[in-house]
Order: sequence, then structure tokens, then C-alpha cells
Amino acid sequence: MNGEVVIVTWAARVLGRSYALGLAGNGYAVVVADIADPGPVVDEIENAGGTALGLPVDVSDPDSTRELADRTLERFGRIDLLVNNAGYMTDILKQPFEEISPAEWDHCMAVNVRGTWLCCRAVVPTMKRQRSGKIVNTSSATVPSGVPGFLHYVSSKAAIVGLTRALARELGEWNIRVNTISPDYIPHDPDYHARQPEMASLIREQRCLKRDATPEDVVGTILYLAGHGSDFVTGQDFWVNGGRLFH
Repeated sequence: MNGEVVIVTWAARVLGRSYALGLAGNGYAVVVADIADPGPVVDEIENAGGTALGLPVDVSDPDSTRELADRTLERFGRIDLLVNNAGYMTDILKQPFEEISPAEWDHCMAVNVRGTWLCCRAVVPTMKRQRSGKIVNTSSATVPSGVPGFLHYVSSKAAIVGLTRALARELGEWNIRVNTISPDYIPHDPDYHARQPEMASLIREQRCLKRDATPEDVVGTILYLAGHGSDFVTGQDFWVNGGRLFH
């Protein structure tokens, strides 16, 4: 154990599960936070010799995110890293922007933007007391691509980049680093992939590395941002896309 404690949201499912397992395998105590049952991922980590705590959380609810931070402190006494992975995406049906309902728009913003903000707000007081901490937010390759058909999602992920930059400015004096990862499309959800099977091959052919992205492809970037090798890095957006887009 390196003694550091990590919260990963949406960690009971494919992408977050991979992040949680990767962090646990590198000695972090992992809080598996999800609105779904975190138990199976906690069991995986503990069966492999790691340390984990499963907690239910609705990231769009301030009371729920506050309880997430409180219960993490009760168990471990500190919070070193927050990976804001929860997001609303695979349930979205692509449609022209004028056909998106206000309720759908609000739900997307509530999970993707408000959820990120609320989780940050919940853990930052602890990080300030420690005078150290790291936050990794999640944007998307759809932002520089400007992908049509789900304007609310692209807008919400663009907001994450701005949130990260502003938060990095606010929190730097407490030695808290805030960065963003922007993964490319990962065909991890069978139902979503079945609705648009052509998307994976189309994106694959646009990459320098001509293969599908996997959840494990993002784990290395998260481990870098979690570790001390990135201690002088903040306010940045890391693109993980196999060379499909450059910046």
C-alpha cells in the first residue's frame, strides 16, 4: 500500500471498473462509487489483495456526494485523488439539436457537469486541509471533433475542460492539481454499439494506431495523473485517442 486513497465515480461498470482495478493494483485504496451496486468490483479488488470500499452515490445530488466524502474519511482518514468518471452518454439517442427536450438537456448537464462540480466540492475541503490532492475530470474526444447528433453531451464535456482550468487556478495555492482526460470512443457498451455499429470502424480508420480503444488504454494516463510524476502538472487536458486527433 502506498497509503493514498482514491475515489472513482461510476466505478461499478466497465470503464470505471478498469480504472478502479488499475489503481488498486498499483497500491491505492479505492472507493468504488456508483449508483449501481459497487459490491462485485470491491470483491474483485479485495480478492486480488487490494483495499476497497463500495459506496452508493448519485453524483447529481449534493447530499449524496457529501456523504461519499464523509464515509471515505470515516474509513480511511484522507482523500488523495478523485476520478470524476460518472457520465451520461450511452443512453443518449442521437438526434438534431432542436429535437432534444429540455428535460433531456437538463439531465445530461446534471450528471456530467453538476455531478463533476459537486464531487469536487465534496472532496476539496479535505484536500485543502491536507494541502495536497489530485482531481481527474473526464471530457471527451467529441469536443474537438464537434460530433453532431448529441449537442447536449458535447456541450457538457466542453464545460468540463473549462471547469478544470478554472478550478486548477483556484486550488493551486493548496497544492491541489486538477486535470482532464479526453478519451476517444471506446466500444464498451453492447447496446450502444449495436445502435451504430459503423462508428467503431469509422473512428478506428482515422487513428494512427488502427485498433479499437479499450478501457485499459486510459488507465495508464490516470495512473500518471495520480502519481508523483505529474506533481507539476495542472489545468491540462490529456487526449487519449490513438492519434486520431492532435493538439
